[in-house]
Amino acid sequence: MRARDAVTPVSLVVLAAGAAAYAYTIDRRAISDADRAARRGEAFPSFRVDRVARIELDQAGQSLVLERDRDGGSAGASGWLITSPRRERADPAEVDTLLRELELARRVREVAEDDAAGLAQPRIVGCVTVGSIEYRFELGDDATRPEGAAYMRLDGENPFVIGRSLKVQLLRGFDAYRDRVLFPYGASDTARVDVATTGGSAAGFSIERRGATFRVVGPGLRASRAAVDQLFAAMGDTRAESFIDDGQADAAMTGPSWKVSLVPRSGERAPIALRIGGKCPTESEGVVVVRDGSPRISACAPNPLALALQSVPGALVDMSPLFARADEIEELRLEALATGGRRLDLARKDRGWHERSPEERDLDPGESESVNALASALADARATQARPAAGEDAFAVSARATIVRAGDGFSEVVEVGLPGPDGSSPMRRREDGAILRLRAAVARRFWPQSATLRGRAIWRSQPRDRSRVRFDAGSIVGVDDTCSEPQRLELLHGVWTLRKPLGFVADALSVADLVEAFAHAKAEAWIADADDGTFGFGGPGSCQIAFRMDGGSGADERAIVEFGAPGEGGVYARLPGDGAVFVAPADLRDTASHLAIDRTQFHLDLAALQEIALVRDGRRVAFSRAGGGRWLTNGEGDVPALALQTKQSQADAAASGEAVEAALGALSASAALHTGPPAPGEGFSAPTLEIRATLRSDAGNSSETRIAIGALTRVGSAEAYFARIAGIEATFAVPRAAVQVLLGPGEGAHRSLLR
Repeated sequence: MRARDAVTPVSLVVLAAGAAAYAYTIDRRAISDADRAARRGEAFPSFRVDRVARIELDQAGQSLVLERDRDGGSAGASGWLITSPRRERADPAEVDTLLRELELARRVREVAEDDAAGLAQPRIVGCVTVGSIEYRFELGDDATRPEGAAYMRLDGENPFVIGRSLKVQLLRGFDAYRDRVLFPYGASDTARVDVATTGGSAAGFSIERRGATFRVVGPGLRASRAAVDQLFAAMGDTRAESFIDDGQADAAMTGPSWKVSLVPRSGERAPIALRIGGKCPTESEGVVVVRDGSPRISACAPNPLALALQSVPGALVDMSPLFARADEIEELRLEALATGGRRLDLARKDRGWHERSPEERDLDPGESESVNALASALADARATQARPAAGEDAFAVSARATIVRAGDGFSEVVEVGLPGPDGSSPMRRREDGAILRLRAAVARRFWPQSATLRGRAIWRSQPRDRSRVRFDAGSIVGVDDTCSEPQRLELLHGVWTLRKPLGFVADALSVADLVEAFAHAKAEAWIADADDGTFGFGGPGSCQIAFRMDGGSGADERAIVEFGAPGEGGVYARLPGDGAVFVAPADLRDTASHLAIDRTQFHLDLAALQEIALVRDGRRVAFSRAGGGRWLTNGEGDVPALALQTKQSQADAAASGEAVEAALGALSASAALHTGPPAPGEGFSAPTLEIRATLRSDAGNSSETRIAIGALTRVGSAEAYFARIAGIEATFAVPRAAVQVLLGPGEGAHRSLLR
């Protein structure tokens, strides 16, 4: 190609580049006609939230200016600043709401200039900078339709109507966009907290960070994790509900108040200081909070922080040997430091645990469950005393517990001494040198015990459990039980017989419940390899239950559980011949204390029921069954004879009789408590309720069942009434719910009959 032939194409390229440069440098602040045509329904064509750099809203002489803070700067990470009428952080959520309203705003309809009321003296004059474009607009009066809409005009355009949502957002004012977070730093951001008090009886305190934890300034002891969490949670929840004048705030601070100062960990972030106190002058609830500095912020806030500042000082020192929670314990090592002492070394593996010492093996799910229980016990342990170490605190370290926390990999070490005369043990927390005092039940969990690796099932479930006997429910032929009055049961020709106490019929259902409860019994936790004399075996209240099993070869086997004293949320127990101590559920001990005496006489044959009489507080009401099975009152007590009553009264009486019949059908004894006469306090000298039921057999013979309901009691974890039935010299327990439907007021359909 010749040179002159290239002139024209080159010139066109230069001209095109020049036009583009002009459009970018000269005309870039305007909206293109193409954008206007393509987005005619949008209030702000070409609006992009991510490119908005500045918003200015002038209202009644006050100018609100919001500017995007690209690098965070001294304002923190909010992303937006208020630069007028004063400089402070903006609430990013509120700014985002405004931006979305601007982005989604639609032109409801175009209007003529003369019809757009209020634009001569607009309520809002605004300017929004979106990249290279500036949208300048005016907001006028409310439009006639739709409801709540308003007139608006962009520079150089005809007026139009916008919806209510954008109008309301533009009119919110300065306070709506102020950052309501008064404590911008969380626990992980904070190096030190100082709390001082003015007036009142509350105590001040200071905590400072040491690694992953805080220390109480002064004694130097580790601060309670729960107390620190409570403090920072309360500070995080302290948000300005409304802003008030500085003078109002100062006037409210005349009484007791707190000053809270936070020093951030990062030197690039400024410390903050707040004053809290005084009733908010503009709110029915809440307190005044003033954040000093530039700018100063005075606000009304909820009062949980004030409550936390009152309660935290009393719980500030950590009474826990360990900082880690149970699920944060990644590795666990317990060591007895005597020569040849036991060592237990465990580490999490997948969803279970791996034993590293004394054996190298993966624990089965049942064993892992027990290790989880041990980890929880260690994490939940609390001392009765915690103080800085002093010269007289030297003690021989007999055991050591080491855990490794998940996440930060930090090791925690505590050293345990031998129990003192009161049974409690000293402990040293390596992290801060604190001397703790632990009750015996708490301290023993920090000693290595082989039994703690056992699965929760108390009977042999694995071949390795050679020290434990098997329990075969199907081969039980005898039970000897001393957990109630002495009880002996034998299975003879397939029928259970009571050898002790004599004179009673055995209750097969009670025996089945007893065997079932022990067959599936589980330990709450295995806590010791052997009895150290503190578990109450052989002491008051101790007992044992023995199940005799037919071995099939002429030799019987026995499965025995011995119960000791109550403790650790249950009852201490062991298997003789094994010796390891576990915590048994209290309900298991209660089950063993019930006699297997026949309870079937509490079950009334409703088909044979002919008459019912209920007596309570001297009032008696009786029903008899008429022809056709309909219940009628017999005219006794407060109830007139139905022969003289209306049909409606007869219907009411029949309904009451049916309700009583149904309640008696649900009446049952849950347990036999003891034989012999009633014990003092059982309430039979003035029964809560007396029930007399007359039954007629097919042969026409009548018999009466008399049941007395005594005082309210508790059997195991359930509420019950003492109960006795005529002809059986024993006291039973009847569930409260079964009795309550027979009692008034307000408990049954017949309640007015016994009032």
